[in-house]
Amino acid sequence: MPVYNGENFVEEAIQSILEQDYADFRLIVTDNASTDGTEDIVRALAKSDDRVNYVRNRQNLGASRNYNLGFELSEGEYLKWCAHDDLLSSNYLRDCVAALDADPGLAIAFGRSISVDTKGRHLPTSGWDTPDIDDTDAADRFERIIGLFGRMCFPIFGVMRRSALAKTDLHPSYYGSDQALLAELALRGRWKRVEQAILWNRDHEQRSLAIEDKLERAMWQGGTRNRLAAAEHWQLLVHLLKICGQHRDVADPRALRKAVLKRSSQPKQIGRYVLEMASLVSPAMARRMRSLVTGAPPQPQAAARKAGEPARTDKKMGAA
Repeated sequence: MPVYNGENFVEEAIQSILEQDYADFRLIVTDNASTDGTEDIVRALAKSDDRVNYVRNRQNLGASRNYNLGFELSEGEYLKWCAHDDLLSSNYLRDCVAALDADPGLAIAFGRSISVDTKGRHLPTSGWDTPDIDDTDAADRFERIIGLFGRMCFPIFGVMRRSALAKTDLHPSYYGSDQALLAELALRGRWKRVEQAILWNRDHEQRSLAIEDKLERAMWQGGTRNRLAAAEHWQLLVHLLKICGQHRDVADPRALRKAVLKRSSQPKQIGRYVLEMASLVSPAMARRMRSLVTGAPPQPQAAARKAGEPARTDKKMGAA
């Protein structure tokens, strides 16, 4: 569980994990140098349950490195990243682990997602949630996943086969990199949606999805506030092309590159690339171009945060 300044929800989230009816797990909480009451809350829970391990970073590493730190500290056959503000049905681990145990070809098992507000009340459904990705061909799975980019990446909080995850690049330091991680994971195995397991996804204003300024998002994700790091769509494209050549044992790189280029040549994607290129030259020009497309007046650039100050809680789920 990566967390930064999560005192509002972290205790409830940890309790939902400790109340799982599958008890054979270790919860590693990697605190990204929180400045609120997170440390005291988690240390108290660790004293009462030895399955909870608290690790505090001396300084904020950025969300990506904090997520990856949890992987580095883990040792189990399976790994699940947990958001500090989400809740799990009591059967979540049991049923997802059972699915993975029963089918060695699965790379991930994940539950249904239901969004709730800060009080736990149900929010209207988006009408979409990730289905099974059960194609036998790795290239077909990869193409299906990148075709779903731009939607919520709820499976990033599913139960993953650690051996498959170890063959990915994990979380690179650009915003939305969890999409590429999921696409790469699909190359290593099929996906199973477990209908009876539920992830209660907490929607609130401190999530990374609420960060509108790309420079601020770059700072949140990787600790770097510069225009190149903020070119999210270009970063994703370059990373996907890199991934295409890293899994020759399961897929022909040419087939993977064809799928990536097909996606990148869509008019909407081309528009995103053009806007990001314009932002590298002149942010003001990019804002004017965006206003011509949307019809909304150009918005002033967001005020810069203090150097090194993280933007939001370490809650991922990129949407491009």
